[in-house]
Amino acid sequence: MIHLPELTSDCANCAALCCVGLTLDKGALFSFDKAAGTPCPNLRGHLCSCHETLEEIGNRGCVLYDCAGAGQRVTQMRFNGESWRDDPTLLPAMIRDFEQLKPLHERMKQLREAGQVPLPADLETERQRLLSKCARLWADTPALAADYDRFLSALAQHHTA
Repeated sequence: MIHLPELTSDCANCAALCCVGLTLDKGALFSFDKAAGTPCPNLRGHLCSCHETLEEIGNRGCVLYDCAGAGQRVTQMRFNGESWRDDPTLLPAMIRDFEQLKPLHERMKQLREAGQVPLPADLETERQRLLSKCARLWADTPALAADYDRFLSALAQHHTA
């Protein structure tokens, strides 16, 4: 059995990496502009000071966003629970690792969901191989991306056949 990291957000065990690392553009999803690497003005410590009213104040994008568990994995496993708040020199590395890990967590979620439908043996074997590989890595690789794309193509062909 493949041991997967947690694939849902756990803000209490994160260092607010999405609230710092992501660019926000004022518009339908956010009420203000924010550059990547700049803490959100609503951030207090590592938690949002207005989480309960995000939609009402025009920050629906925050409600919709899910790091798929990448934030807490970076914070707890790569940085042993340390935070850029305590040591600002950690921020660039934390953001870099978060940006690299997030796509892998998204892939793991999709691969896990693909396992909810009956698959032919060859596709199930490939799904499990990809899940195992994603769970071990900290950054995407061109080879993994190509393997993943091939799997998705084969999955699409299987479901349209």
